[in-house]
Amino acid sequence: MTYNIRHYAVMFLLAFLLVLTTGMTTAYAHAGLMSSSPQDGEVLKENPGQISARFTETLEPDLVNVRLFDWNGKEIKMERPTLQPGDASQLNAKLPGDLAEGTYSVIVSVVSEDGHPIAEKLTFSIGQKSAVVVPPNEQKADSSYLIMYRYLAQGIILVGGGLYLVAWGAQRHGLPSLAQLIGIGRQIGWSLAIIGLIFLWFLYDESLTAVSLTQALWQMDGNLLSQSPFAIMLLVSFVLLLLIAIPNMVSGWYVGIWVLVISAQAFGGHAWGIAPVWLSILLRLLHVLTVAVWMGALVYLLLTVKAAERGQESFKRFFLQTVAVAAVLAVVTGVVMLIVQTDIMNIIQSSTSWSYLLYGKIASVCLMLLLAFRQTRRWRTKNSLQPAYLRWEIVFGIIAILAGLWMSQTNYPTAETNNQAVIQTDPN
Repeated sequence: MTYNIRHYAVMFLLAFLLVLTTGMTTAYAHAGLMSSSPQDGEVLKENPGQISARFTETLEPDLVNVRLFDWNGKEIKMERPTLQPGDASQLNAKLPGDLAEGTYSVIVSVVSEDGHPIAEKLTFSIGQKSAVVVPPNEQKADSSYLIMYRYLAQGIILVGGGLYLVAWGAQRHGLPSLAQLIGIGRQIGWSLAIIGLIFLWFLYDESLTAVSLTQALWQMDGNLLSQSPFAIMLLVSFVLLLLIAIPNMVSGWYVGIWVLVISAQAFGGHAWGIAPVWLSILLRLLHVLTVAVWMGALVYLLLTVKAAERGQESFKRFFLQTVAVAAVLAVVTGVVMLIVQTDIMNIIQSSTSWSYLLYGKIASVCLMLLLAFRQTRRWRTKNSLQPAYLRWEIVFGIIAILAGLWMSQTNYPTAETNNQAVIQTDPN
């Protein structure tokens, strides 16, 4: 068995090296403001006629918005912005022709390619700066609630889906099915996932200033909905969970749907903002699937400690090989995603929350691997399991998943963002 595990590890490490040789990729964080006209803080002699803003990614025409406020914080009505013909990364918004002298605040709201809403703020003055500038009264959704409900919904989907898949495989080796283990707990978990997705939808919709996706869904406006991958991910996950609730289907039906539900979670992060997109999506698909199986296997073993200790030797081989493959793939795909998105120097030089979340995720995974090593050695030599090790592995896994989901809501560091931070903090 040791040979088999090493064999799998060598195979996936070779695959990892193969991916690294696919060539250089272009990585961006969430859509970021590269330049604007007028520039932030600029004092103009006369009305510039329009506001232009260029971003690091192409924009969706129906998901952009520009709001203008005077020095008293009063909003001034504007026409809808348009994208520059031939350059979808730049938006233009026509300014009213009767703007008086003073300082104006602008909030440019866009949705990046991965579906996340971004708001950039800048000011400009006509004639002279106003002595007092009242900040605009900006209403936006609290991102902490968005992260919390995303963690609730997607965490249950990942762990619950992985638990179902492992339990399905374990039945062939004489271990209990998921229904035998948790009974009504399946319905409770399913209900929490559904509720989490619904709340997540409305919180996400509230964070968009240009449109209402709920209204677009009610009107069956597929063109508008398709412009937000995050919204599509939520809708697909919701429909797939409803399909899981259909009773008395063959077991293969539920296995296939669970694989699709877990896979859908890969499309709601940074995947669409990184080129080549196919590599980004492939890595995330493998990552979420293997993380789900890894966590599901730990939960299943904790629920069946006694049965596993006196179970068939074939189950031990099945479990250890499944976890070994899942752990190796989860770590390898995680490392490759980092390389595709950014590089080590950008992470080290950055002081963003994304980097600190990454450090926490790495520490949690390392602790999981250490506990797994000690647990495996105990199980193989003494044929006994230590539930405390399993509980701590699950705790660290939960922390790693939380960090990962939080990272997907946060800008990751690039050379460009680090340079911008240096410019902003340089007093000269």
